[in-house]
Amino acid sequence: MAAPAMAEGIAADPVDLVLAVLLLAMISVFTVLLLLQQRQLRVRSDRELDAHAALLGNIFGALPEMVFYKDRSGTYRLCNGPGSRFLGRTVDTVKGMSDADLFDARTAEQMRQGDKDAIERRSALRSEEWLSGPDGAKVLLEIHRQPLFSDRHECVGVLLTCRDITESRKRQQKLEFQARHDILTGLANRALLHETLTFALQMAKRSGESLAVIFIDLDRFREVNDALGHTIGDLLLRDVAHRLNSNLRDSDICARLSGDEFVVVLTQADEEYVEQKCAQLLEAVSRAYQLQGHLLSISASAGIAMSPDHGDNSDILLVHADAALHHAKALGRNRSCRYSEALSAHKSSQLSLEQDLRDAVENEEFSLEYQGQFRPGEDKPRRVETLIRWPHDERGQISPHEFIPLAESSGLIRELGFWVLRRACAEFMRWRQNGLLLEKIAVNVSAMQINSRFADTVEAIMKESDFQPEWLELEVTESLMMSGMTEVNNQIHQLRALGVEFSIDDFGTGYSSLSKLKEMPVSVLKIDRSFVRNIHDQDNDYEIARAIVAMASSLNIQVVAEGVENDEQGKTLSDLGCQWLQGFRYARPMAGDDFLRQYS
Repeated sequence: MAAPAMAEGIAADPVDLVLAVLLLAMISVFTVLLLLQQRQLRVRSDRELDAHAALLGNIFGALPEMVFYKDRSGTYRLCNGPGSRFLGRTVDTVKGMSDADLFDARTAEQMRQGDKDAIERRSALRSEEWLSGPDGAKVLLEIHRQPLFSDRHECVGVLLTCRDITESRKRQQKLEFQARHDILTGLANRALLHETLTFALQMAKRSGESLAVIFIDLDRFREVNDALGHTIGDLLLRDVAHRLNSNLRDSDICARLSGDEFVVVLTQADEEYVEQKCAQLLEAVSRAYQLQGHLLSISASAGIAMSPDHGDNSDILLVHADAALHHAKALGRNRSCRYSEALSAHKSSQLSLEQDLRDAVENEEFSLEYQGQFRPGEDKPRRVETLIRWPHDERGQISPHEFIPLAESSGLIRELGFWVLRRACAEFMRWRQNGLLLEKIAVNVSAMQINSRFADTVEAIMKESDFQPEWLELEVTESLMMSGMTEVNNQIHQLRALGVEFSIDDFGTGYSSLSKLKEMPVSVLKIDRSFVRNIHDQDNDYEIARAIVAMASSLNIQVVAEGVENDEQGKTLSDLGCQWLQGFRYARPMAGDDFLRQYS
């Protein structure tokens, strides 16, 4: 009876029923609203997530570096624009690929190993790796690998940031090369020479072997620079460097220190081999050069120092080889010389003499003497040669054969040479004012003086003292006149146009042939005293003198015989047709005042 009563109670209470229905409706409405709100939130979240993803994609795409993300298995999940362009594939194509799909087997293994190393270290790892781009060209990449971990410290993948450093590495290597090599020739410079020579000495000492340092310097290289310019000079230095380097073994060293100074290091070398190799190098350097239409011949001198006999470190060996080189130069150039202890003392003396020479040039401590040139049978000169003298306070009279080469090598010859010319012209004018009228005064000119301003300087000096160009004769060497250097020829012809004449001093000792005599812009030849001295004792010397006079006569060139010491020599030369005689038989060199008193 209870259940029906309850049913009756419920049925009998419609208010509760309405409330229940309303409650259910409200719950439904709230549920729908909640679902709608959640959906809106999800849509908004998805939009925000898409926006964040798009932003992240834009950031990755804007990065200049290549960015890749690979999951734990090595599959590419992310790639930006620079990365896709490097791989030659689209961004979407790269996703899902592995290193094996993108690179050759060796490179793929290399990349995979790099990822493993970063994961095992659990920290960022930097490396430099050569990879091939889409065109097959090798590219050096700087790769930063950053392993990524979950909250549970499990690796989920690796983020790679890559930068192409190929060009920067080339620039760096170029700078490093320039710091250790000579820019002009590509040979080792002084710094690299010191480093490699020190190492070679250590190896030689360990193995008990000898090592040779050869200091090589071109003879009269400055003449080439002054006459033809630095462009031709640089081309010559490059060719010399190539000839030296191509004649050496891989274990040897070739360096350029500065200017025309080269150093060759011969490893595992005994004395006989060093002598032979040095001769071979000098011969290679002396072969003719064809440079922009100029045919040049140049020789070289060399100094040799060997370890351990002449030193056991690079500095000492270089100093000793340099001393030997200077001795080779003093002996006449175009040769080699081995170091000895006596050379160090000689070089020290030469350095002291060079400083004295600089002081003498600055203070005009030189003097001039004059030696007459006579017609056969006459006792008064019509021409005169100017001779320079250096009376040193401590060393006495220093021979021009000693200080002129020193003036040339030290760069003092121009100033000294023009001082001589200026004083000689002034002295000649003083003689004329006092009634001593000569036809010519001859002044020696070093090849080192002749540059693009030489003729203008000579002209200016003559104008200073109202000196007439036809009174001046400039004496030059045979080798200079035959050099064919454009600038030398230009300067000579410019002065010839003014009326200045040129003579060849010590003719017959150079390398020119008599057949080329007609090409020389000269008016006078001077037969070297070595032929005159033995003209009666050596048939060859007589024949040389006779040939010179005969050829000069046919070309209307006058001949001066210097070094005539007795009547017999004078008569023979006169009979051959020599127009001028000079030597102790006729007059010794004398000061300007004495010359004026003697012949006025």
